[in-house]
Amino acid sequence: MPGTKSLLAQELTNFFEAAWLELPAEAGKVLLGAGDEQALRKAGWKAYDAWISLANALTNAVYSDPIVGEATGRVMETALRLRQIGGAMAAAFFGILWPSIGLPTQSEIVALRDELLSLREELAAYTARLSAPDSAETDMQDFATGHIGAVVSAGAIGKQVGQRLAERDQ
Repeated sequence: MPGTKSLLAQELTNFFEAAWLELPAEAGKVLLGAGDEQALRKAGWKAYDAWISLANALTNAVYSDPIVGEATGRVMETALRLRQIGGAMAAAFFGILWPSIGLPTQSEIVALRDELLSLREELAAYTARLSAPDSAETDMQDFATGHIGAVVSAGAIGKQVGQRLAERDQ
């Protein structure tokens, strides 16, 4: 039909009428004192609604094109593959580098944390059993409870605490 416009052309026409004709005309009327602010607000909202409708129509037109859909799918697949490759390369690089510079691995940190938690639980159980601590026991408790959170390598401290507990129990 020769008299009908496409949806996109109709939305574009509505936007230009609202934003370039009606809104400036109402703003001019308000500035000259011949119009009211209610009509200006209405023209502003009409321009806003026309803009949103135009953006929606453009988005629908772009995404309904099969070429855009294929290109978007390929880009997403490529990005995910690159992310996988980057993750594997980082794991391989840091897996070799980490131990060579003497930094602990995640499994060593987890083991250290577990050891600290068990020492805290053991210390809490031991202090609960004590009824009247003497000065040596109080010193050991103050040392263990005051410094256990700041320990970086708990292996040596764990051995010392274990030796002190063994000496105490003998």
